[in-house]
Amino acid sequence: MQASDIKKVLIIGSGTMGRHIGLQNALFGCDVVLYDLNEDALKTAVVHIGKIAGGFVKGGYITEEMASAALARISTSSDPAQASEGIDLVSESIPENVELKKKVWGEFSKYLPKDAILTTNTSTLLPSLFAEASGKPERFLAWHFNLPVFIANIVDVMPHAGTDPSVTQLMVDYSKRVGLIPIFIEQEWARYVFNEMFTTLQSSAQRLAVNKVASIEDIDRCWMVILNAPFGPFAIMDNIGIDTNLNILKEAVAADPDVPYGKEVIAFLQAKVDAGELGRKTGKGFYTYPNPAYEQPDFVERVVPKYKK
Repeated sequence: MQASDIKKVLIIGSGTMGRHIGLQNALFGCDVVLYDLNEDALKTAVVHIGKIAGGFVKGGYITEEMASAALARISTSSDPAQASEGIDLVSESIPENVELKKKVWGEFSKYLPKDAILTTNTSTLLPSLFAEASGKPERFLAWHFNLPVFIANIVDVMPHAGTDPSVTQLMVDYSKRVGLIPIFIEQEWARYVFNEMFTTLQSSAQRLAVNKVASIEDIDRCWMVILNAPFGPFAIMDNIGIDTNLNILKEAVAADPDVPYGKEVIAFLQAKVDAGELGRKTGKGFYTYPNPAYEQPDFVERVVPKYKK
């Protein structure tokens, strides 16, 4: 199989990451099947994918024709057998829980074509932890994205020790085909490259907030102004999903109970999740959506070259 042979992609999990990954593959000519447990979740996902595509059109990244063609290539299914028919590539984006991932991959292993490439978008777990559950560990690896996928187009390609090297190379090639910059991870590393750096920032920001050192907004302002960034750590958490951040932190604290302020930050994030404030996907998180404060012109006052000739 070559990168050009991949025609049909299955996305397992219709949350924020699954929606972006599905749209990315569809924009570059693949038929995409979006799978989730129930039809309501899928209907919500389809509406949101349309909004994502609309945002890219508004931003000038794609044309209306490109958006319409991509959306027409996306179908949905809540039936694992039906969703698996004729699939060349699978991308899984379900919650960060080893046992849950084993269960889902074990179910799909009954139906997926024997030559399908199997990938996980896990952010913190090693693919070797559940590769066997896929039924084809030699065709299994991590394919990890950042948000928004089309613009933040770095993708980590991380095999485990049992991955066939030709499959890894195929995913490097396919990543380029669908407009992504592949970062080859030479050995299993739980937080990949960007996430290894970002989690340090994120942990610092969370510690500042739970200790009431500064407001959420001022913490984000510091990051945005000094690094000339469009958003700060809490805005990023909103876009990833506060529930996702909470699950990742719980895994980290379970592995190392001595994580500084781990319990306090868990309680801090849990309160947001319990209130249904998960970030952009629910309309409220650390900020309110649409049109969050950090996107407004007066959120930061940037210095500009007034006298440049």
